[in-house]
Amino acid sequence: MRIGLFTDSYHPASNGVVVVIDTTRRELERAGHEVWVFAPDGGVLPSNRLPDDDHVVRFPAIQYDLQIALMFPRQVVKYCREYQLDIIHFFTPATLGLSATLAAYRTGAVLVGQHSTDTYEFSKDYPAIVGAYIAEGLLIPLMTKLSSTQKKQMFKLYTSPRRKDPQERWAQRFIAGMTALLYSNTDGLVAVSHKSAQQLLGFAERNKQQINVRVIPSGVDVMPPAESAAVEAFKAQWDIAPEDEVIINFGRMAEEKNQVLLVQMLPILLTTRPHAKVVLAGDYVFREELEAIADASPVRDRIVFTGRYARSELPVMCAAADLFAFPSLTDTQALVLNEAAGQSLPIVMCDENVNDVFVNGVNGVMAKPEPADFAAKVSGLLADPARLAEMAEQSRRLALEFSEEAQTTRLVEFYEELERAKYPLRFI
Repeated sequence: MRIGLFTDSYHPASNGVVVVIDTTRRELERAGHEVWVFAPDGGVLPSNRLPDDDHVVRFPAIQYDLQIALMFPRQVVKYCREYQLDIIHFFTPATLGLSATLAAYRTGAVLVGQHSTDTYEFSKDYPAIVGAYIAEGLLIPLMTKLSSTQKKQMFKLYTSPRRKDPQERWAQRFIAGMTALLYSNTDGLVAVSHKSAQQLLGFAERNKQQINVRVIPSGVDVMPPAESAAVEAFKAQWDIAPEDEVIINFGRMAEEKNQVLLVQMLPILLTTRPHAKVVLAGDYVFREELEAIADASPVRDRIVFTGRYARSELPVMCAAADLFAFPSLTDTQALVLNEAAGQSLPIVMCDENVNDVFVNGVNGVMAKPEPADFAAKVSGLLADPARLAEMAEQSRRLALEFSEEAQTTRLVEFYEELERAKYPLRFI
């Protein structure tokens, strides 16, 4: 097959979407498919530019914390016709995602959407998301074929201030409606977790839309264990003593990731596990504020910030830890859970449906998103070495079931199923 992957976030950005795009392209090509990536330009500064790649089509973009590609819909359609794409798969619903819907409509390619970010929840903390949806919503009728009923539904989203749920903001209701309208015009939709699929089906039902959703978590291959010398060097660098019990969290530092809970629970944990230490690895916009919160903690000496890390360093960091703590409630799939499980770490988390690599009671435990309960769950595991060791084994076993190759095979099967449904005569 000839496949186009459309993303509004790509190198030099560093996030889960970029990782998924690179992995999907590599595994599809390894399976014999021809793949093009349609993405924003790397930036105006020479230092941000990446080597030319004849299978990456770049579009001029505005660069700040996020990338916003300028819209060239005719050019996108021209490329898709030139490359004779069978599948158009978009991972983000911004300018390039909308261009992908137009290109599929004009060329007849199978259109696949992928819900990568929980914009419904993120809209609480990132007002720019709401503004982007309001602006881009006006473009949806130009980019796809909406029925008269859908156009009326869209008009109501802009004009009706009434809310059935008093806890739901207008912006969230608007995003839910626009998401349902956009995805209802795809041939198929990939949800990366059961949590995400349930949310999307709820959006569709309340807005009287139909979506064809399939749960296909992104694959993450397990890296080999770290060498003991590298682990000892890491421990020495961050003053981790042999008796320390290390609770690690790694990934992007943003407010919605809720890493502040780990700082808040540590004084409680230390009352039962006096050698506990929290290691926070990563960087992003919330790091400075998170460090300030940690600085005010009475147990600041038991908190380590390592800063930005390369993925190749994960085996070393995980080998120095006893368990992985994941307090986020807003992730759609949390690939860091696959990475931690792949390195044989038991998991304590607050959002059970976000990733099938976690099974409550098998390779970790659920905690309430509040300091006392989270500390109690961590303490209970640390106090039971035999249970901790069994969960470590189970974590690696579960991670191996979600390899990049296995998950890409499932994605290709979905592509083929959608192609057969859309063009049955081709397969007679």
